[in-house]
Amino acid sequence: MKLTIAIISKSETLNKLVRESIDFAEEIIIIVDSPTKKTKKLAKVNYFYRELAGDFASQRNFALQKAHNDWILFIDDDEYVGTELAREIKQLPESANISGYLIKRVDVCFHQPLLHGETGNTKLLRLGNKSKGKFIRSVHETWKINGEIGEIQSPIYHIKDTFISKFIGRMSYYAGIDANALSLENKPFSYWRLILNPMGKFVLNYFIRLGFLDGSVGLFLSYMMSVQSLTVRIFQWTKRN
Repeated sequence: MKLTIAIISKSETLNKLVRESIDFAEEIIIIVDSPTKKTKKLAKVNYFYRELAGDFASQRNFALQKAHNDWILFIDDDEYVGTELAREIKQLPESANISGYLIKRVDVCFHQPLLHGETGNTKLLRLGNKSKGKFIRSVHETWKINGEIGEIQSPIYHIKDTFISKFIGRMSYYAGIDANALSLENKPFSYWRLILNPMGKFVLNYFIRLGFLDGSVGLFLSYMMSVQSLTVRIFQWTKRN
């Protein structure tokens, strides 16, 4: 399978681990929100500069338009492709009657894989034929693909060594966009959601989905996901008023 890998990023510079893990692709495109134009250009890498403007689906659809190959794999700039996943993708037939593939994402924090909680069984539609669909929703975007969806066994690894600082830094930004998206989806603010959703989020991740088995990190992540849910509802309340 000839492959384009696309990355949506705020920086032109990629982590060395990330950069080396995607070298197997025939083409790499990076959609950069705020260009510095100081990065040394790399082989097989094409940079495109496009303002994010709070719409991640639009950025990913832009990447679909720029890809030269039919098949495109999306990864984030804090994820890397393991050798097993690279090998499995390269062996996929382009002519198969499948339009896209789900890929499991495994969070890794200080070399510890997190196997429980909200992220413990995350499967994302990240590999697909660019002509079979498009992304929707401005944040937590979803790739809507027409046709049969397969599943790949090997995972993408998500680096979370700086998860606390990144989470706090992104929380208010994402929450504002998410609040708008919920309003468009006819899910308005209510005091019941303000009270129950964050509490339910913690109980679901820490107890029902066994986040406690991931130790301290499992506790911290469950708590922060609850805070994120609370923040979205507060943004909804603020916009309503």
